[in-house]
Amino acid sequence: MLLPLLAGGGTPTAKGALRTIRPVLAISSLTPLLLSPSAAARDLTRSTPSTCKAPDLISHRGWGTENTLTAFRRALEAGSDRVELDVRFTKDHRPVLMHDATVDRTTTAGGRVSDMTLARFRALRTPDGQHPPTLDQALRLLRGRTTETLVELKQVPDPADLRSLRDLYQRLAASPWASLTSFLPSALRAVSSIPARKGLLSVSAPRVSTAKEFSFVAVRYDNLSRTRVRAYRAAGATIYAWTPNSPHLWQRLGDYGVHRIVTDQTPAYLAWAAQSCGREDRR
Repeated sequence: MLLPLLAGGGTPTAKGALRTIRPVLAISSLTPLLLSPSAAARDLTRSTPSTCKAPDLISHRGWGTENTLTAFRRALEAGSDRVELDVRFTKDHRPVLMHDATVDRTTTAGGRVSDMTLARFRALRTPDGQHPPTLDQALRLLRGRTTETLVELKQVPDPADLRSLRDLYQRLAASPWASLTSFLPSALRAVSSIPARKGLLSVSAPRVSTAKEFSFVAVRYDNLSRTRVRAYRAAGATIYAWTPNSPHLWQRLGDYGVHRIVTDQTPAYLAWAAQSCGREDRR
């Protein structure tokens, strides 16, 4: 069931370029897609290309139950080709998917991820009966099916964590399509030996000089302005906005010129983008 639209929130292509959005055919309003995500997916498979300046979509933690394999499958089936996920490390230095430091909120158990072995983590269950995945499982699912996967590091990897993460990236040849992101600059410095794109996450809009140090910066949407985005783009920086969840916010950020929008509302965003493109094509 599609989550309700919220009023607020949280790939390589040439810098400064905005990707072509594939519109849904025969959409006259958002209503049909909001009521029927499966219909949205079917329409997307019948779509034809159209040039449009709507920002690219990134599905925040997948779509539905966060950071689960089902959430990523649902995002892909809805038509997304970019997803975001959160990574922490177990006691035995294995990267796993979990947003919080503890598993209390999203599983039926309790405790800190960093105090669990991989075996203990894999025995966890979400309230709907799923096992929280390892990063290995998630990347294997997404490999070849996403243009970009954002791997957010929720902690600074220690040397053993880094070896595990680097080995995984090498085995899956993940660097070209699995970008590493973090709110912690020290985490991004710690993984400098992995040749993936690095993106700084920030609540406030960083200085342009800071933005240019990274492959991209992702800023909370309500701290972006038209002037700031123009300054980023003029300097050749790539800017993502997180996590606006309503059409009027998507429109405003698109007008500013952001390159990507990270949102919880995958089918609704695709419907809005298709409508926005349709209006532009008729001009």
